[in-house]
Amino acid sequence: MTEVLQQLEYNAAAILTTEHPLATTSEHPITTPEAAVDNDKAWGHLYGAITAGLGVDPSNFQLNYPFVTWDWPVTNLGYTSAAQYDFCSAVPQFSATGAYTSAGTEFNDTYGQMLHVVAADTSDPALAEKISQARNALNLATNDYQNTYGQAREAYVRETGGNNVPTFTEWLGTYGGKAWVTQLAAASSTVDSKKRVLDQLVSETSTPGLSDAIARLDNKDYYTKLQDTSLSGFPAVPGYSLGMDATTWLQKVQAGTGGSSGEISFSNSQSEYDYKKTWAGGSASVGNFFWSVNVGGSWERIDEFGADNSLEVTVNFKAWDSISIDAGRWYNGAFVRSVSEGPFVRGFSPGGEGGSKAVWGKDGIMGVQKVGMVVCYKPSFSIKVSNSTFSSFSEKWEVSAGLRIGPFSFSGGGGSTSSGWKADKATSTFTGESTAETALILGTNIALINPA
Repeated sequence: MTEVLQQLEYNAAAILTTEHPLATTSEHPITTPEAAVDNDKAWGHLYGAITAGLGVDPSNFQLNYPFVTWDWPVTNLGYTSAAQYDFCSAVPQFSATGAYTSAGTEFNDTYGQMLHVVAADTSDPALAEKISQARNALNLATNDYQNTYGQAREAYVRETGGNNVPTFTEWLGTYGGKAWVTQLAAASSTVDSKKRVLDQLVSETSTPGLSDAIARLDNKDYYTKLQDTSLSGFPAVPGYSLGMDATTWLQKVQAGTGGSSGEISFSNSQSEYDYKKTWAGGSASVGNFFWSVNVGGSWERIDEFGADNSLEVTVNFKAWDSISIDAGRWYNGAFVRSVSEGPFVRGFSPGGEGGSKAVWGKDGIMGVQKVGMVVCYKPSFSIKVSNSTFSSFSEKWEVSAGLRIGPFSFSGGGGSTSSGWKADKATSTFTGESTAETALILGTNIALINPA
């Protein structure tokens, strides 16, 4: 939310692993290792289907969960919505299929942290000592802010379930979140005051481009205000721009001049997708159900689908597209490239050499930047299963209010005349189309921060 330096860790799902921790993100958690394995296989199948069917590139594509609705409002000039800021600023998890958390680390904060570990060149011993002391003071203030932020994040997850509805910044404007605003504002103010002292001292040094990069990050002309009325008193935040807003994109799609139609398909019988071929070189185990159905207002997993080796699924889109996300002028990519090898302050190195903290890469201060998002509209589905699976699931299908296939959320109803959902016993096939009139974000395009 501010230019404060945050180093919050992702939850356990952020760790690249070949293990399959059990999902606990619903009132009906995955309770067996076998079900967790089936769940992860399904996410992998979908990742491969998207790259093959839509032509997105595994060298920069991340499949996201939980699903995110792209319905951010068109804002006045100089403003942005909290939901848009939270999504665009969030640092992607280092995983081919990755969790999006609106209460995670912000890219502008990792950039600010990187700037403050670049060694400030000076031949004046007194100035060097002042810079060292100022950096220590900033680190202490930052640690205090991080502790407060972490407590607020835990409260947010407890109250909302951590599914980003509302997003973290939106939640701070609610009754439950406002209790944290005063504490965060006080801690943030202290950080900012310590940061100003350090930045002033650094401006007296001669490291090429460093003072200018810091000045650009601090320049409020490159910031934007949050338009949400409940957040009217919040400070401005670093700006990010979209290649197109949701309203314009939908208007173009509905007029037949935007997006492209698409189809993806996969089956449970096919081999597992090789995540080593992706930009991340692997994928974390996914904690969210791949197959779930809404019955009586509650989402629960569909065990039959994950275990059915006969299952074949096809998803069609009326439209899909890639929308760019660009950091504002506060970000100086040229300077990032210029300090690929440093110099950095003691304890930091480009790749974590000699037991130091890495500046770049998977475990570094700056590792991944979100540069775009893959969106879709009006997905429809066809799920062919075995006769036994069809029989066991038909009862839930008849009373369902929605279905989720990975990040795709289908509103409607099983067998409902109004929604057009159908169950064909003769072919053991369930079909339907989302009735929602909003777009859905199914993934992001990322750029690895590897300036060397």
